[in-house]
Amino acid sequence: METSKKVLLTESISNNIEMIKVQLGHSSDLLERELVLPHFNKKVHLIYLDGINDTSKMEEYILSPIGTMSIKEEQPVPSVIDYLRLQVIQSININTETSRDKVVNMLLDGNTAIFVEQEAVCLLADTAKWPERSAPEPKAQRTQTGPNIAFNESSTFNLSLIRKTIKNPSLRVERVMNPNIRTSISMVFIEGVVDKEILDEVRKKLDEINIPVVLDVNFLTESFMDNTNSSFPLALSTDRPDVVCGEVLGGKIAIVVDGTQFVMIVPSVFIQFFQSPDDYYTLNRSTQTRRLGRLFFFMLSVLLPGLYIAFTLYHPGLIPSSLLIGLISQREIVPFPTIVEVFIFFWLIIIITEGSLRLPAGVVLTVTIFASITLGQQAVEAQLVQPATLVVLAASYVCSSVVPIYSLALAYKRLTFRFIFLATILGLYGVLVGLIVLLLHLCSLRSFGVPYLSPIAPFHPQDQKDAIFRLPIEHIVNNDKSLSKEEPMRKK
Repeated sequence: METSKKVLLTESISNNIEMIKVQLGHSSDLLERELVLPHFNKKVHLIYLDGINDTSKMEEYILSPIGTMSIKEEQPVPSVIDYLRLQVIQSININTETSRDKVVNMLLDGNTAIFVEQEAVCLLADTAKWPERSAPEPKAQRTQTGPNIAFNESSTFNLSLIRKTIKNPSLRVERVMNPNIRTSISMVFIEGVVDKEILDEVRKKLDEINIPVVLDVNFLTESFMDNTNSSFPLALSTDRPDVVCGEVLGGKIAIVVDGTQFVMIVPSVFIQFFQSPDDYYTLNRSTQTRRLGRLFFFMLSVLLPGLYIAFTLYHPGLIPSSLLIGLISQREIVPFPTIVEVFIFFWLIIIITEGSLRLPAGVVLTVTIFASITLGQQAVEAQLVQPATLVVLAASYVCSSVVPIYSLALAYKRLTFRFIFLATILGLYGVLVGLIVLLLHLCSLRSFGVPYLSPIAPFHPQDQKDAIFRLPIEHIVNNDKSLSKEEPMRKK
């Protein structure tokens, strides 16, 4: 691989600053401050990027100490750079650099560069102050009880929330050192609990990524899933610190990306996407079956339109007579076939949903009410669609909303279309074939070597206490979970 030539700093302040200005395109927010060292009688130039540096820190840690520095005559004086670094500048993080490119990268990270006359070394003091908001409320996994705090876009803040909850000396925060990525990415795990093979595989995947700026954890998710075309997410993303801490305590790895409030958790399995924080924050003295209900209604939402087509077109004899008479009477007055009705109005539901996510908050309620109620009612009155078709599609959409993780809800649309297509061609047999293919596909998926249907397939009795069913808390907290992997680990 061809590498660029390393450009070193010179002893000329003007040359060094001009090189940096040229590399940054003479950016207007690159500011400069000139000082004179009282004892050494040398010029000092400070350069920094306006807006991402805290000027009060610069005043307290750099400007004020330099302006008030004094050296006794009998005191031995080391080099100017060492004297400033060791005795004058009060910043906690201060480094020395001789490479122009590294100086520029440190400037972009919020450091203040300090150049001294006749010195080919630059001091870099951490004075960063990134704009950030206070802790918001969770928006992806809302609950009625439990913690009501979410991550924000600062990785430092997000890591502090994890540290606040998990006060464990074995908790490790490991910075990803990939030269191709300029975004700050950290892995969080508990030493001795995390699986070493999975940890090494995650490190390898992160080192192979070639994305200069990672804007969201979905960039990493797609990079991890580059060898599969599955509609199912193989990594869990959440904005809730309690969910992340619970998964880390269970041996998972959290990946924190600076600039997004969502944190990725790997490896992830299918049953995780039906678990909600509400499961743990409501009283349960027996076996909780909420997750089984969510799984049932999710599959019902996927299959319902396809079953409606299969029964009405291919297997009307399996429908009760009274219901069949009503469906036939509705069918006689509408112009479009049932298949066309289902496709058109399913697309309309998706369009309404997408529109409600993009419109301003003040008009969302008006548009959704008009589009869903008025449009549906007028379509029935104009005899453009069967009422039964609208009922089936509405029931399917409502059932899909029980999934607590939005990334799995997106898979609902693709799966529903596929089952509608299979039911259109083969009827009920097509639905059964689709179910078999879906089950085989789920069995073939791996998240960093862990079977996607784990702990159901393969079945692990010790992990069933907090899988489809949830037992009381005292049976879960001290339960050692295992992440079953294939040997050798599959690269997916």
